Amino acid sequence: MRANLFIAVAGALFATQGLVSAKCSFDKISVDTNPGFQIIVNDDYKLLEDTIANVKYGLYCDSQPSGVDGVDRWFKVPVESVGIRIAIASGFLEALDLRTKITAAESPGNLTNICLDTSKISTLNDASGNDENSEIDVIFSADASSDANKSVRLPSDDTLGPLQRAEWIKFVSSFFNQEKSAASLFTSISESYNCHSKNMQNLKTPPHAYWVEYSDDSGKNSYNVVTTAYQKELLASAGAINDTKEAPSDSSDQAKFQEAVKDADYVFDQTQLTKFGQRATEWYKDFGYKDPQNSDVNFLLQRQIWRTDGYTSKSGISNFAEYGYVRPDLVLQDIISVIVPVYNQSHSRRWLLWLGGTNEDTELISSDNYNCESGWMSAVEKCVALTDFDGTIDEDNGDSANDDEDKDNDGKDADEDDDSSKDKSSSSHGRAGKIAGGVVAGLAFIGLAVVALHYYNRHRRIVRRRALSEGGY
Repeated sequence: MRANLFIAVAGALFATQGLVSAKCSFDKISVDTNPGFQIIVNDDYKLLEDTIANVKYGLYCDSQPSGVDGVDRWFKVPVESVGIRIAIASGFLEALDLRTKITAAESPGNLTNICLDTSKISTLNDASGNDENSEIDVIFSADASSDANKSVRLPSDDTLGPLQRAEWIKFVSSFFNQEKSAASLFTSISESYNCHSKNMQNLKTPPHAYWVEYSDDSGKNSYNVVTTAYQKELLASAGAINDTKEAPSDSSDQAKFQEAVKDADYVFDQTQLTKFGQRATEWYKDFGYKDPQNSDVNFLLQRQIWRTDGYTSKSGISNFAEYGYVRPDLVLQDIISVIVPVYNQSHSRRWLLWLGGTNEDTELISSDNYNCESGWMSAVEKCVALTDFDGTIDEDNGDSANDDEDKDNDGKDADEDDDSSKDKSSSSHGRAGKIAGGVVAGLAFIGLAVVALHYYNRHRRIVRRRALSEGGY
C-alpha cells in the first residue's frame, strides 16, 4: 500500500514537473533582416537585445534567474496586461490576435483598431521616467526609458526598411511566448513582399517617383525629398526610379526642391496637412505650385499626388502608423496599384489617398472593410511569380486597368461584342462536336461488349453439354 502511494506521489510530482517544463519551454526563432534586435534563448530565460538603443531585456516564466549580467530589466512572461505609447504596438498585437492584452494606452481615443473597446482601455500616466503605471506588465513605447522598468522600445522612425520594421513582430511576440506564430506570419509577409517586388524589376518604362515632405517648424519653410530607408526601399521595390535627384542641400530653397522633383511621374507626400477637404489646395500652396495644371511637370499635369492617410477612424486618425508598418506587403501593393495599374488589378488599395481630385475619398475603418473575427492583418494572400512581366498588357489578352469607361457592363470593350459572340459560337460548336463524338464512341463500346458477352455465354453452354455427355459432372 505504501509502495503504491509512493509511486502515485512520485508520478504526480513528475507530471507537475513536466507541466512546468512545458510552460517554460521557449521557442527558438531566427532573425532574418538585421532589424536592430537579437533574441537569445536559454533553458529558463531568453534575452532580447535592442541593438539600436543598446537595451537588453530578460524574459522568464517562473523565477528570475540570478547571475545574468548586462540585463537592463526583467519581465515575467507571458505578460497579461499591456500599455502602449506607440501605434505600431497595437498593429502587432492585432496581427498576433492578442488585442485583448491591451489594457492601457497613452491616447485610447487615437487608436484606430475598431476591434478594441476603448471604453475599457485606461489612459496611461504621463511618461515621466518613473514607474507610475504599476498595474501594467509592460509598456511598449518609442522611448526605452519612458516608464522606468516597464517600458520596452519599438522603432518609431523610418531608418529601418519595410521588412526590417515589420520583423519587430517577433520581438513583441516574445513577451507572450508566441514566437512561432510571429515567425510564421512574418515569413508569409516577407515572401509576399519579395515576390511582388521581384515582379516589378523588369518594367519596360520604370516610372519616376519621390517621397516628399514640407514643414514650417519654427517659422522656417523646409522642402524635402525623403530619402530614408523605409520610403526609398518601398519605391524601389515597386519598380520606381527614385534616386535620380537628391534633395537640395538647402532645404529652405523652394526653387531647388521643385527642380529636384521635376522629372517625377508620381509623388507620395507625408506633410502634416490640416485643411481636411481642401488638402490638395493646401499642398500646392505649401510647395509653391501656383498654376499646377499649366506647368510642364508631369506629376502635376496628371495630378499624381498620393498620401498614406486614406484609411482612417471616424475621428480622422490615420490607420497607417498602426497597421501599415506591420504589413509592408500590402503597402507595397498599394503603391504598385498606383504606379503600375495594370498589375494585380484585383487588389483594393487600403491606405493611399489621392490628392489629385476635388474630393478626398477617405475610407473609414468599419466592419465592412475589417472583420474582427478573421481580419486581413493576419491573412497573407500568396503572390504569383511573373518572370516576364514588363508593366504592359498583351493587347490580345487584356486592356489597361484605366480603360473602364470604354467597357460595357460585362467589363468588355463594346466593339468586341461581335467577335466575342463569334468566339463563343465557335467554341459551342466545338464542344457539341466533342460531345457527339463521345456519345457515338460510347455506344460503339457498349455494342461490342454485348456481342462479346453473347459469344462467351454460347461458348460456356457448348462446353457444359460436352461435359454432361462425357459424365464429367
